[in-house]
Amino acid sequence: MLKLPTLEATRNFGAQLARLLPASGVRAVLLRGGLGSGKTTLTAALVQALPGGAEAEVASPSFTLCNIYPTQPPLVHCDLYRAPGHAPEELLDALDAGDALAVVEWADSLDPAELPEDFLDISLKMEDDGRLLLLQGAGPRGEALAAALAGALERDPARPQAATVPRNG
Repeated sequence: MLKLPTLEATRNFGAQLARLLPASGVRAVLLRGGLGSGKTTLTAALVQALPGGAEAEVASPSFTLCNIYPTQPPLVHCDLYRAPGHAPEELLDALDAGDALAVVEWADSLDPAELPEDFLDISLKMEDDGRLLLLQGAGPRGEALAAALAGALERDPARPQAATVPRNG
């Protein structure tokens, strides 16, 4: 579990993810959490910290299902809240091609058969004193990314509560 006490801490986590994700070989980030838990805030920080993302206007793709940002690598941001059980073609293409990053809000709606071998799963939960994040990596690259993120945050004295939890299954 990782505690992010402020909105700025959430944005800093997104920027750290942007530094580590492209080189990790992981191309999919699954976001889980209730309404207002910070999924879009985290995605916005990730997009804006990637090369080419500084000018991107990141918004929840609740009604469009997917937004594609001109970052390097390109990022496909999908929200499956209004499309349970249906993965948009843009998302399936991003998961299959491997040349783009995919961030999926409401990832519980995604069929596990559509997932790549390696991905990062982030569960977010709002509490009175900030957000709680649970990082889980799937596959060897996903596990390594989760460990690297937790290690980077453990070295940051402002957030000493980071830890990873091995993914079951």
